[in-house]
Amino acid sequence: MKFGEVKADFGPLTRGLDDLAKRQVPFAAARTLTSVAQTAAVANRRALPSVFDRPTPFTMNAFAVQPARKGQLVARVYAKQRQAEYLRLQETGGTRQPEPSKLGGTGGGQALVIPRAIRRNAFGNMPRRALATAKARKDVFVGKSEGGTGGFWRRLADGALQPLAVFVPSAKYKPRLGFQARTAKVVRATLAPAFREQLAKAIATARR
Repeated sequence: MKFGEVKADFGPLTRGLDDLAKRQVPFAAARTLTSVAQTAAVANRRALPSVFDRPTPFTMNAFAVQPARKGQLVARVYAKQRQAEYLRLQETGGTRQPEPSKLGGTGGGQALVIPRAIRRNAFGNMPRRALATAKARKDVFVGKSEGGTGGFWRRLADGALQPLAVFVPSAKYKPRLGFQARTAKVVRATLAPAFREQLAKAIATARR
C-alpha cells in the first residue's frame, strides 16, 4: 500500500563537507532513509489502537520496510499486501463492494455481511465460522425480514426477528488511518538528525 512519496533533500545537510565526508554521503543517506522508514513504520503501528477498536495481531503486523541502498536511495514503508486489501479504504475513504468469494444474501445476490447481534471475538470481529454455526440453529434462517432486509435472522420466543447479520450492497468509509500524513510528519521530524548521526558514524569508520 503506497499513498505517495516523501522526498528527502540532503543538499542543505552536505554543504561545506570535506572530500572524505562527501564520499560517505551515499552510505549515510541510505542508512538514514532506512532508519527513518523504520521509525515511520513504528509510528504507524503504535497509532493503530487509537484508530481501530482492538486491532488484531494481524493488523498490528501490517507495516513493513524496504531498506535503501547506497546505489538506490529510496526506502519504503508500506502495508503488506493482505493487510493493504482492507486498510486502503481506511486511508483514502471510498466505497467497499462485495467480492465474488465473499458473497452473502440469497438468490445469487451480492452483498456485504454486516454483523449485528452475533457473537464477536476478543477483537470485535465475527469468528470465521460464526455464520455457519448460527445457520445450523433451528431458530435461525437466512433470508429477508418482513421489511425486506436480507440477512441472518433469529426468531425469538415471542415471534420477533433478531438480526444476527444483515446484507448490504456496499459500505462507505471515511479516511481515518492517516498513514501518509503520519509518515510525512516522521520524515520531517527525524531526517536531519538521523542523517547527521549516520554521517558522523560513517566518517568515524572511514578514518579508522
